[in-house]
Amino acid sequence: MNILLLCDHFPPAFAPRMGYLCKYLRTSGHEVDVVFEQLPGDKRSAYLCGYASSEHGLCFYKENNTGWKIKLQWITVMLRDVLWHYKDIQVCKTVSHWINQSGKTYDVILACSYRTFPLWAASRLARRLCLPLVVDLRDIIEQYPDRSYLNHHLLKGRIGEYLEIWQTRHLLRQRNRVLRQADAVISVSPWHVDYLKRFNPSIHLIYNGYDPEIFYPNPVRDPFFRVTYTGRIISFKIRNPEILFRAVSCLKSKKIVSEKDFRLCWYVDKESRQMIQELAQKERIEDLMEIHDFIPAAEVPSLLNRSSVLLQIANIADEKGPKGIMSTKVFEAMAIGKPMLLVPDDCSFLGRLVESSGMGMAAKTEDEVFAFLEAEYGKWKQTGSTQREVNREIVGRFSRKEQALSFLRIFEQVVESRRMTRK
Repeated sequence: MNILLLCDHFPPAFAPRMGYLCKYLRTSGHEVDVVFEQLPGDKRSAYLCGYASSEHGLCFYKENNTGWKIKLQWITVMLRDVLWHYKDIQVCKTVSHWINQSGKTYDVILACSYRTFPLWAASRLARRLCLPLVVDLRDIIEQYPDRSYLNHHLLKGRIGEYLEIWQTRHLLRQRNRVLRQADAVISVSPWHVDYLKRFNPSIHLIYNGYDPEIFYPNPVRDPFFRVTYTGRIISFKIRNPEILFRAVSCLKSKKIVSEKDFRLCWYVDKESRQMIQELAQKERIEDLMEIHDFIPAAEVPSLLNRSSVLLQIANIADEKGPKGIMSTKVFEAMAIGKPMLLVPDDCSFLGRLVESSGMGMAAKTEDEVFAFLEAEYGKWKQTGSTQREVNREIVGRFSRKEQALSFLRIFEQVVESRRMTRK
């Protein structure tokens, strides 16, 4: 099967979902040509490059711009995009040029996005080429409790707020129009599926996952008991680690742990670093902190294998909280087989997954965090290890290899349905 993949991000940028899909579709004999927005400077998933049959990266921003030039450039591109579908039109031109040059034909178009780009281009090309369209949404605007889904903010104050509300409505109208036209829609959690079926009843659940060739138990002894988190905080409305910090402060004050062999290890972006530092100062546990920049994704398995507890941060998934967020790092942590601590319990799908897998605790209170860390630290002091027995039946459901087959079955269904309609 020949697949045309249009996506907002793609390796080497941090976009593992589509990178792994290309890897496992290609190993089973299928061809994937990719057109995507090339993000300057982001090389975290460089190890996933080379699996697509061909890659066409479009760069809309100059890499060397700094300061106000970056914001001006972003505003210019955003306005051109909102008013004239600037980025999507460039995608259409690139695909048309490629098809004219190569004579390539496709069976299906897959569009992957977390907001809207490049859904408009995918819809237009699907109509022009008479191809079925499958849309994969790994995140959606409605899952966020605030406007943190916006990478940049136009202006401060009331005017900026009104502009962002207008921009959000525009993005949602554009996205929902394409969803209604798609032959099938895929998303990443039960909440997403339930929410998006109002726009298209042909919706399928394929979780984020892990690569079984990279993420597996391979314990490494370490002189420190490391509680490790990799990723972004974004905001405390989305991920709130406050009960963790209070529990660790209590462990320190009762002299259960100390800086001699206990560390909270963070691999985060600049904005998250500042939030963590402020919270650590408030709870007086700066001496227990290790805060690092992001590391290349290829180094994450060894980092997780030498950690003692793998930390997941969420917030309660109520009306005012985040919804359906089940990030890739949750499944990668499950595959490694170390104790997992979710703070706080989201009281939804993520918490139930952590508990049902037997991999750890979804903690609702500071006392539960305290008891969990005290117990795991005690085991580590006695044995030097905190390895958990992995339930391979549950963990295996989230293998990227198996998920590629799920994508393929959906492609085959929409192709067959389109063929039967034409008869």
